[in-house]
Amino acid sequence: MLDIDITQAQISSRLEVSIGVSEDSDPDVAIGEAAGRASQRLGSGTPDFALVVTAGSAARDAVGAAREIFGSISVAGGAATALLTDHGPMGEGALVICVVNADGAASGLAATTGRDLHEAGQAAARLILAGWPFRARYPRGMAFAFARPDGGDAAQTFLASWRDFMGPKMRTVCTVLGGAAAYGRGATAPLASVACIEAPYTSGIGYTDATPTDGVIPTPETLVHGASDAMLTAVKRLEGRPPRLVLAIESEDRQRMLGSAFPQEWAAMRGALDERTPCVGWVGSQVAAYGRGVQPTTSPGALVVVTLGDAPR
Repeated sequence: MLDIDITQAQISSRLEVSIGVSEDSDPDVAIGEAAGRASQRLGSGTPDFALVVTAGSAARDAVGAAREIFGSISVAGGAATALLTDHGPMGEGALVICVVNADGAASGLAATTGRDLHEAGQAAARLILAGWPFRARYPRGMAFAFARPDGGDAAQTFLASWRDFMGPKMRTVCTVLGGAAAYGRGATAPLASVACIEAPYTSGIGYTDATPTDGVIPTPETLVHGASDAMLTAVKRLEGRPPRLVLAIESEDRQRMLGSAFPQEWAAMRGALDERTPCVGWVGSQVAAYGRGVQPTTSPGALVVVTLGDAPR
């Protein structure tokens, strides 16, 4: 069993995050265990939504397993290749991240299908925007998307269609799932599952990849240095406010390139954070993002670091 000690005091004026992790090989059982741990740390509060990411076999009913603990809340996520924690990569199990919005924030979740990811991205953006009739054009916030493989550069395909509707102010990271299963209510077998927060929270995205320089493939030591820089960039975007959540999302290619150097990469990223700051993540077949200083690119060995903190006072 894994246990991550993350407790956030419940103050309605700020973002609240609670995380649970389970190593159980049955993904539905693991979701229930992880959700239970996240719920205990949250106390009496009810989350606005939950991100559910599994490794190993895809869950049979991820939404149902989470709702047994939280009640009728919205869920987004998918089946990743591996989960990343302070205990190392996990090839089986579940990660559940609960989010309670501060006053004035709104959540939007959608699970969509279509002929391809371009259609699914447009549909997800339309659904979420329809639930925010009080918001101005181009809402501001942070979004997490999970897409099933759809051939070619699936992450860029999704992000391009999503951004056409959502606009440039909704910073978004898209994980293409090696497990080929996206979680969420609303589609029998969704091509995409998205959760986003519309709020003036501070957020940051750091990016690095393993693009060869002068034909030379980066060494593991270079990759570790790049990961540290990506974390520092994402933290800097919070302008001195403490992160409530830090996510590290990397590609399968990067994991293979790192090999035995993964613990060094994680330690380098962790070294930029207070030891009490929650930091978890996952591995997908592809990862891409757009936001301040980051544009979707097709590059091997990508790593995206996301930080989320309180809004300026």
